[in-house]
Amino acid sequence: MRGAGKRFRTWKRREGLGGFFVNLFAREWTEVAALEGIDLEIRRGEFLGLIGANGAGKTTLLKCVSGITPVSTGSARMFGCDSFALKDEHKRRLSMVMGQRSQLWWDLPAIDSFRLLREIYSVPKSDFELRLRAAAERLDVADKLQRQLRNLSLGERMKMEIIGAFLHEPDAVFLDEPTIGLDLVSRETIRRYLVEINRARGVTIVLTSHDMEDIEETCRRLVILRQGRVLFDGGLVDLKARTYERRAIEVHLEPSSPSWDAAFEPLLEPFGARMERAAPLTLLFSVPAPAVQGFVPFLFERFAIRDLSIEHHPLDMIIRQIFQNREGGA
Repeated sequence: MRGAGKRFRTWKRREGLGGFFVNLFAREWTEVAALEGIDLEIRRGEFLGLIGANGAGKTTLLKCVSGITPVSTGSARMFGCDSFALKDEHKRRLSMVMGQRSQLWWDLPAIDSFRLLREIYSVPKSDFELRLRAAAERLDVADKLQRQLRNLSLGERMKMEIIGAFLHEPDAVFLDEPTIGLDLVSRETIRRYLVEINRARGVTIVLTSHDMEDIEETCRRLVILRQGRVLFDGGLVDLKARTYERRAIEVHLEPSSPSWDAAFEPLLEPFGARMERAAPLTLLFSVPAPAVQGFVPFLFERFAIRDLSIEHHPLDMIIRQIFQNREGGA
């Protein structure tokens, strides 16, 4: 996407009988910007996480990239073509799962929907049987294929949606909140399956989710949207380092270990570390994030350590901090 923007035209509804006639003959139109100036390149084989508040433009971005909706300004291209002008051979290389909408038929057993998808995508029967059996067993729904979709639990239905999305072995898959409302076991099963198929087949996967565990456990790259604009685009490690520049390292010593001595202070300087608190058997250091990897071996060489913990900032806390910083600077 280059300078991509998307605007929707809507009208203001007036109340009352008089308002009805005004709405009918002289509507007041306004434009709403869903995306503005998006520059984004998704590389082949990436597992990209797309997050943002409700209304940030996540679903609109997916629709523009996949060709469902045309951009209003700029360009959106896929497989070397304008996304909104993809030919059938290009569309066969795509798939999309939307957590609140179903691509399978509600009143049919899942196996019948899969057979119909096989015909639509011209999947050889032998390949279809192998792929379906492997996916159904991996997602633990092999004994549910003959049931009507309406009679499956939410987690089972979503697993069927995931299977349907990958049956024709697409090159790119867009997943819009596929784990919304699912239990812990179902979410974990789906996450592992997506990571495995991304690594095994090199499928490009773009995932939107409000569950930060989904993002942390699957994605290597993260894009944060805010009011239709890209707020951050990079790796999770880079995001954490940019948001929290220092890490707290707490060390619990063995009784036989030498205690902290002020003479050790100069040894911290090469790492940029600071001693924050020293008790007889507990030490607390503040260390720049990039220096943590080298500082930990130094501690084990210097002290007899019983336990060591490095401060972990959950992704949801980091995202909250980013939004707070941006709003505070606005």
